[in-house]
Amino acid sequence: MRQLTRIICCTAAVVALTACGSQTASTTGSQAASTTGSQTAPTSGSQPSDFPLTITRTGGIAGFHDVLVVASDGLVSITRKGQAQRQCRLTSEAAERLTTAAARIPWSRLTPRSTSASVADDLVTMVVSPAGGRVRLEDAQMSAVGPVFTELVNDLSGGRSASGMCKPV
Repeated sequence: MRQLTRIICCTAAVVALTACGSQTASTTGSQAASTTGSQTAPTSGSQPSDFPLTITRTGGIAGFHDVLVVASDGLVSITRKGQAQRQCRLTSEAAERLTTAAARIPWSRLTPRSTSASVADDLVTMVVSPAGGRVRLEDAQMSAVGPVFTELVNDLSGGRSASGMCKPV
């Protein structure tokens, strides 16, 4: 029962963070399009943005529950089990690598094999985008770009001072 409650809470947090990020990104995009008269406003048939990306890591022997929400401007919101939420900004190199990796993912064509733990101590690291998909980073479809996301999650696990990819804001 405790595990079910944890799963429900984790899912609710991911959905809430994704919804908040989507609202912010679409509002920011609309404001930018309306303030710059020379740009064309996106049509309803255009592709959704890859950002904000929501990367989750749950389970494992250590009982991880990490949620990273990465905005298009490189701002990262980090929520970890038992810790206060914090934010940091990706270095320009890390932001470029992550943006390039996200652009290479065929979000609308992703067919996740499994998004749940196969055994009790299975470590599940997934990424989801407003452009589509909910896919585990170790999925074969992510083999070319999955390590970029995994590196970010691992880098941010060391805390504020240990991160080489993200600086405190």
